[in-house]
Amino acid sequence: MLEQEVGASDSACELCGRAQLPLTRHHLIPQSRHNKTRTQRFFDKQDMQQRIALLCHPCHSQVHAVLDNATLMQHYNTVEALAGHPEIAKFSAWVASKPAGLKVAIRHKK
Repeated sequence: MLEQEVGASDSACELCGRAQLPLTRHHLIPQSRHNKTRTQRFFDKQDMQQRIALLCHPCHSQVHAVLDNATLMQHYNTVEALAGHPEIAKFSAWVASKPAGLKVAIRHKK
């Protein structure tokens, strides 16, 4: 699920680096995992709420198409880790050269 849109700004997507387009807030520790005991053992409440990445719509959609929330929480809870995922890195490199208004179709896992 895509989070609240931030709007076009001077900030760039933290995955593809494109600027001057609307960005969304991606919780690096998914909100659906905040009340889980395992999550609470590894992260404090403030950390869970403040780990947010600003992503463009296509990158945000790709992240959720490729990774489930449990995997995001366990292995991809930093921008660096997320950018290091092979499928996400390939997608973000591809979309980086595309214009801001391009409609991008995201392939969801089967």
